[in-house]
Amino acid sequence: MGKKVVYVNKKSVLLTISLLISNRPDTVRKCLDSVKPLLENVSSELILTDTGCGEQVREIIEEYTDNIIEFEWCNDFSKARNAGLRKAKGQWFLFLDDDEWFEDVTEIIDFFNSGEYKKYGMGAYFQRNFLDSEGKTYTELLTGRMVRLEPDVRFVYSIHECFNRVPGPVKKFSTFVHHYGYIYKSDEEARAHSERNVSLLLTEHEKHPKNMKHTLQLVQEFKALR
Repeated sequence: MGKKVVYVNKKSVLLTISLLISNRPDTVRKCLDSVKPLLENVSSELILTDTGCGEQVREIIEEYTDNIIEFEWCNDFSKARNAGLRKAKGQWFLFLDDDEWFEDVTEIIDFFNSGEYKKYGMGAYFQRNFLDSEGKTYTELLTGRMVRLEPDVRFVYSIHECFNRVPGPVKKFSTFVHHYGYIYKSDEEARAHSERNVSLLLTEHEKHPKNMKHTLQLVQEFKALR
C-alpha cells in the first residue's frame, strides 16, 4: 500500500484539489499520482468525493487521503462538486475527474509559489480529449477548472457543470490533462452515455430555456444519437 500524502500547512491552505471518484480503477491512480507534486510543493489539501466507486477503487483512494466525502449519486454533477467545495479550506479550488491526469503541473506550482496567483481569479488549462486508445488522435479544449474561492462561488448545472462566476482575470496555462473518457468499448456504451446526457440537459433546458449553452449541447448530443 502506498504512503498517504501529508497535507502541507493545514492552517493556511492555499489550494484545495477536489475530485469526484467513480468506478474507474484503470485511471484513478494515474489521476491521483499526477496531483502529488502539487500536494508536495504547494500548501494544499486533497478532497475526494466518493459517488459510488466500489470496493476496489475505494481501497486505492484510501492510500492517498482520509479526506473522503460520502455522496449518494443523484444525477447532478454540481451537487457532487459542491459537496467537496463546501469542505474546502483553500484560497483556491482546483477540480478534475478521475479519468484524466496531468502531464506536468510545474506551471501551476510556480503560479502559486511565485505569488502570481494574487493577480488572478481563475486558472485555465487544456483538456486533451483522446479519440483513440493509443493516444494518437485528440482534440484540445481550454477549461476553467481552477478558481479563487469567494463566499458566493459555487458550481451550477446538473451536467457540464461550471463555476457560477469568474472572480477575476483568467490565467491561461499551457499544461494539459490526458482525458480518455470519450472512448467507448461499444456503440451501445456510447449511445447510453449520450442518452444520459440528453436526459440531464433536457432538465436543465426546462429550468433555463434561454441558456444557449444547454441548447448547443443538446444539439451535439442529438447529433451523436443519429
